[in-house]
Amino acid sequence: MTQSQEILPDLEFLALQAIRTGRQLAKSWRASFPEIDGKLHAKFGNTLIRLNEGEVFSSYDEHIWPKMEQALVKDLNEYRDGYGSYALESDTRYDDLWDRELEEKRRLMECWKAFKSARQMLIDRRRSVKYAAFFAG
Repeated sequence: MTQSQEILPDLEFLALQAIRTGRQLAKSWRASFPEIDGKLHAKFGNTLIRLNEGEVFSSYDEHIWPKMEQALVKDLNEYRDGYGSYALESDTRYDDLWDRELEEKRRLMECWKAFKSARQMLIDRRRSVKYAAFFAG
């Protein structure tokens, strides 16, 4: 291995990150309660239960992830014009909002982004293991 190559985190560590960020997302979501449109709302409670239990790859939830993100952006945009779209794309940890409710909503968005990133990192790392095995064998 050359010095320019990074040491990759193992799958167990990445899985633990995804599970923990999912659990934090469920906890934060329950505290803020952004609305999710339509019939999905009835099934969404089950998604939060699965996240609490560490299930971050349930096939029942794959169609819910985009709806969650849309709900977060919409909720923040309605509270402060354009802030949801901004918060989805930017690091908002250091934003001085001077508004307790907006701060809670901002934290929820950061939880969502951390979960989404941790989950994708695990997916990508797992895929890299498969490719490495394919090319090595």
